[in-house]
Amino acid sequence: MNEKEAIEKATADAFIELYNSEMGTSFSIIEYSDAPDIRCKDSDENTLNFEITLTEDRPKDIQAALGRSDHKSLEALKKHLSDTKAGKANPLERVSYLQGNVTDMMVARIKPKLNKDYGSNVALVVRDASPLAWDWDMVSDQIKNRLSTERNPFDKGIWILTFSKDKILRIM
Repeated sequence: MNEKEAIEKATADAFIELYNSEMGTSFSIIEYSDAPDIRCKDSDENTLNFEITLTEDRPKDIQAALGRSDHKSLEALKKHLSDTKAGKANPLERVSYLQGNVTDMMVARIKPKLNKDYGSNVALVVRDASPLAWDWDMVSDQIKNRLSTERNPFDKGIWILTFSKDKILRIM
């Protein structure tokens, strides 16, 4: 299993457990696939499929978490501090806040998925890769409004799975 598959599996396992608990269902994963990523069935042969994507606060955050980028390293932070003191960088360019760049990134991750057709009984699961434990309830209406004019092929909803994988929130 490659890294992408391992991330998708961990996301799928956490999501389906929370989904079943919250929705009173008993879906089981029957296949790790592609487009949609996950295929599930319950004992009555009902299906639930879902596509998975990840979101991050800033570009390259996921790469940094996986050890593929040093943009969050101590050296990078020291350079940013030095550049800020020298007037060459905005002190807030590395700051994340939910109502701003974090929501922008969430919308940017969802939009391309809305242009594809995954069939019926499909949900989009967005795994939050930020360890900051954002309260997505605060911006769910803002996200809905920004996506309201887009075609939505996800008849089972668009969901956020928190970083800690202990909560799901349906945003659409």
